[in-house]
Amino acid sequence: MNKSLVQELVSKFVQSYDSTAKDKIWQKQSADFRQFWSERVLTPEKETISDDDCDVVIRILDSCGKGKTNGSEAVAHVGLSQVKWRKVFNNLHSDKKLASLVDSIFKEANIDRKAQLIDELYAANAAGKKYLTGEGGNVLNALLAAYDPVKNLSAVSMKHRKALMDFLEINSPFDLASASIGKRISYSNESIKEATRALGLTGSARTLYSFLYSEPVSNLWQDTIKREGQQLIVTVPQKNDAEEIQPANKGEIRESLQMQAILADIGSKMGFQIWLPPSDRGRVLTKWTPKTGMLLEELPVTFNPTTMKTIEQIDVLWLKRAEIVRAFEVEHTTSIYSGILRMADLLAMQPNITIKLHIVALTSRREKVFQEIGRPVFAALGGRALSEICTFLSYESLTDLHEQKHLERLSDKVLEDYEEKSQEA
Repeated sequence: MNKSLVQELVSKFVQSYDSTAKDKIWQKQSADFRQFWSERVLTPEKETISDDDCDVVIRILDSCGKGKTNGSEAVAHVGLSQVKWRKVFNNLHSDKKLASLVDSIFKEANIDRKAQLIDELYAANAAGKKYLTGEGGNVLNALLAAYDPVKNLSAVSMKHRKALMDFLEINSPFDLASASIGKRISYSNESIKEATRALGLTGSARTLYSFLYSEPVSNLWQDTIKREGQQLIVTVPQKNDAEEIQPANKGEIRESLQMQAILADIGSKMGFQIWLPPSDRGRVLTKWTPKTGMLLEELPVTFNPTTMKTIEQIDVLWLKRAEIVRAFEVEHTTSIYSGILRMADLLAMQPNITIKLHIVALTSRREKVFQEIGRPVFAALGGRALSEICTFLSYESLTDLHEQKHLERLSDKVLEDYEEKSQEA
């Protein structure tokens, strides 16, 4: 770390950042979050917390939250889907043991005791699919920052915290790789605050976060990607039988075809025509029976031959009035790579294309998907990074959506409630 440069950046930041005004915003938002927590999550009443009540708080927690406006303040880019955030709150509302643990974590001041409580929370939720206790710590850290933005950093990703600790040259008292999640969350929060204040910056944890994530500073510690001067070599990954035999077990093949069928059914019920690759069509049609005219035999779009060859191999396309609206790749192979390459090649060849792109995979492969779409090679595709425009949809989320009543009354915008976005976006 160039300490003199960073201290110069501290001076410039202090001159431009209105910490008093920003802290007032977060004082109100923290009060709103705490009221929601006590009156909706912790309440003994059994009714489900409404989507509207959840969404108000999700906008505070996540810059990807539904209804966010330009310039509004959120804890961070958490990237969890709207539906999953709602499930987090309703699962906590119905599981008082977990809610009590989270409440204790919110209120605990002792760093060692807080770490212990976080470990207890992770152990208690080990068998649950409640999104609360992910390896990256994003959700819990976001909740902590919303509850108390004065003490808790909005740097919610443990990957980012590790990078910040390296940048600030913090010597951890324990091995980060082997330490418990509780220790990593609690000690990283305190050590990053202490090291940032040692540079001459005072104020709340939110102020410290705003400095660390300000563009000139974040460029020093985040991996920067040079977009100029890169030559793109386009190849078309072929969809063939070899790709189908790579999964860890044959059950995954059946599951991926089921997901293609679910996507086709959801799209057709919303009024879209559906395209399936010829190589998959016969097997998918054993699980989905389209109405007349819903399944296209030929794509009614015109691109150059290489682009067309790529598009035709994408797992599921939704079309409206001869225009492709959404494209889905179901990533069932161990490498989580072939479909991502098709998406990347499509964007490289047609940089102005407006198709919404989605990678579909098991929740357990979420981080692997984000890792792959965040590769530097995908950061210069027509001036746009793949991670900025390609979102993640889990098998579980799509299954939930498929079970919704009256899909024919819904717009495809409902996918925004279910998709998750990369932190690199």
